[in-house]
Amino acid sequence: MPEPLITIGITCYNEGDWLRECWESVLAQTDGRWAAVMVMDGTTHQRTREVFAELEHPRLRKHEMPTNMGPYPTRNKAFELTETPYHFCLDGDDQLLSESVALALNGFARHQEAGFIYGDYQRFGGKDQTWTYPHSSSAADLVEGQGTPSAAAYRKQMWEQLGGYASELARGNGDYDFLIGAAEAGIVGYHCGQAIYRCRWGHASQVSRSYTRRYHETHEIIVRRHPRFFADRRRRNRFLALGYKRAAWANYEAGDMKRAAELAWAALRHGMWGTHGLWRLVLEGHLPAWGARLVRGVWRMGGRVVHGRRSG
Repeated sequence: MPEPLITIGITCYNEGDWLRECWESVLAQTDGRWAAVMVMDGTTHQRTREVFAELEHPRLRKHEMPTNMGPYPTRNKAFELTETPYHFCLDGDDQLLSESVALALNGFARHQEAGFIYGDYQRFGGKDQTWTYPHSSSAADLVEGQGTPSAAAYRKQMWEQLGGYASELARGNGDYDFLIGAAEAGIVGYHCGQAIYRCRWGHASQVSRSYTRRYHETHEIIVRRHPRFFADRRRRNRFLALGYKRAAWANYEAGDMKRAAELAWAALRHGMWGTHGLWRLVLEGHLPAWGARLVRGVWRMGGRVVHGRRSG
């Protein structure tokens, strides 16, 4: 086999037999210039532990975290074990396309200045579709959302320069913070021009669901970590407002009306004055139960009236 240039870093937790399918996608690469590390985040999931133990290959190194640390410390360990110039992040329930390694290495060869190479995603495991990502994005785009996927190929030097994934974001939004750090440092990424990754439907971890109610805390941490990127007050307020808004609706859906109202008010104070839904959350959170029902009824009635006018 040729000398490895890129390490495929597979992180796993509770994937079971999907982990074997993930590994088989690595073995199917058309470009053999790869090595692999597989890091298991301290799990009690028996089938995942069995598959992890069974997988062996001359180019595969394995490591088990001592306890459940979260996805981003696990990814940091995979980077730490990487001995090649490049690293491809791969979740244990997802898969590579047969040409993923070739696309990543060709991308770095064409763009010597690139810190990372990414591409579109093929979704599978439910309904099949392709998620497309923009070929370029501005700082304003990055404030609105994570427009670049986290499962991509990176220079290991980039990970070292940025200090890895933030320990205070071990269980949520570490990838978003990582990409904002890259933008702050002037590191650029390039789209390979096509799909480079296969992403499975319907396997969101409990961690990703649980932190949504405190999603705003991750935005606050990211702002503190990147003062130069958020030196512009409007950019900072917009980013914080989006975090408060998402957390407000998550708390509303969980039935915590008081907390939803507090977070909605924070989003309004950070510039979302024209967002009617947030005013609704504020009102419902400060009214008795009968008043909250009345507000919901009025809002639904208003929606039907507006819809009717547009239809007419």
